[in-house]
Amino acid sequence: MKKFTKGILLGTLSIVFLAGCSASVSEDDLKANDWTIEPYEEDVPNMIASFSDHVMTINVDVDSIESTATDEWEQMGEDFAKELASEMNFKFEYTLDDDQITLQDTENEDESNTFDVSEEDDNITFTPADDSDEDVETITLQPRENEGE
Repeated sequence: MKKFTKGILLGTLSIVFLAGCSASVSEDDLKANDWTIEPYEEDVPNMIASFSDHVMTINVDVDSIESTATDEWEQMGEDFAKELASEMNFKFEYTLDDDQITLQDTENEDESNTFDVSEEDDNITFTPADDSDEDVETITLQPRENEGE
């Protein structure tokens, strides 16, 4: 009887462990943070992603842009460019279905991409579901740290 009880307990723990490891990313997980997206290219600023019900908003992280100004005029130009960049935002309607997310451009209905969604540690990764589109890259969302911390 002890072996039977032990077997049942181990089986139950295994199922709970496997279910915990394969948990899907939910809308609540996406809405829990603002996210930093670091680009693969060196001279491109980071982006900030935030999620609400079915809408993903992406903004330029102007704080990640390093100054190269050598004088006051160049600094004024950079400040103006940062101000313009801070006003830019991109909106995508998203549909989360199990382990896939589809991002639909709100300004161009013909533009949509589907990604496989996975979670590793605190990061969430969107991997292109269709390898045929070479312009679509993997997106890694990293929880954005508050400046007050």
